[in-house]
Amino acid sequence: MPMKGVVAAALMVSLAVGPAAVWGFNTAFLRDTPVAYFSDKDWTLFTDTLNRALNDGEDGVMSRWENPSTGSKGEITPLDRRETNGMMCRNTRVVTSSQGLTARSEYLMCKAADGEWTFGGPQN
Repeated sequence: MPMKGVVAAALMVSLAVGPAAVWGFNTAFLRDTPVAYFSDKDWTLFTDTLNRALNDGEDGVMSRWENPSTGSKGEITPLDRRETNGMMCRNTRVVTSSQGLTARSEYLMCKAADGEWTFGGPQN
């Protein structure tokens, strides 16, 4: 598995998630998760769906993606919106599946001043 996939997974798919400091954390916990098996096309489908759901999706409305060539797929559901530290934030449910593995998580995603989505607000 390419390191690019592991790092992108740790950052929930290269959302331009924040400053370079976030690249330094341990990604070993992702080894046996669906995102560890994502192809470049899977990442593109996931990222496009995530950004579309966060930018334009209604609360509680699921957006799905699937790559028929790899069998990887996922669901993104923005759950609610709120302002945190002057940014618009959304609690978001993320479901990913690949290679017979499925993971479900919820994240607080906040839109930074540059328009990119980050985890839980500004990075210090």
